[in-house]
Amino acid sequence: MEQRIIHACGHEQAHYLTGYDSRQERKARWLKTTTCRDCFVAEKRAEEAAAAVLSSAAVAHFDLPLLTGTDRQISWASTIRTKRLAGITALCGVADYHACLQVTDAKWWIDHRDRTDVDLMAAATQAPDMQSVTAVTAVTAVTAVTAVTASITDMPRTA
Repeated sequence: MEQRIIHACGHEQAHYLTGYDSRQERKARWLKTTTCRDCFVAEKRAEEAAAAVLSSAAVAHFDLPLLTGTDRQISWASTIRTKRLAGITALCGVADYHACLQVTDAKWWIDHRDRTDVDLMAAATQAPDMQSVTAVTAVTAVTAVTAVTASITDMPRTA
């Protein structure tokens, strides 16, 4: 049975209520305490926009590479990347999330959007477009360790 409900926000909306009369009355009473669908959607969009601004501010200092993919993929993936990097950078050290900063495939960000932060960082080191960066990083790390070891062995011994 369709009923017109005046919601807490003051807007009137039609609802189709089913079940026993007592259930319909209970549902109608509850609906009067909630906002209408339009106000609910507007509130959620405002919350998402505020969260997006905070996430963008948190990663604004990074020089993020451009994403590759279709326009729709890039749009969606940039939102995902910004949100995830803002969360990861707040919790982890630079070495932990460095691989995530280098992933440029929009499809990869979309496919991995539901992973935990730890799993996302681990997957980023295995990403196809990360192989060259990982190899360069490994070679640089080995070179740095060799240089430190060489400088320590060249020091004169005391006592």
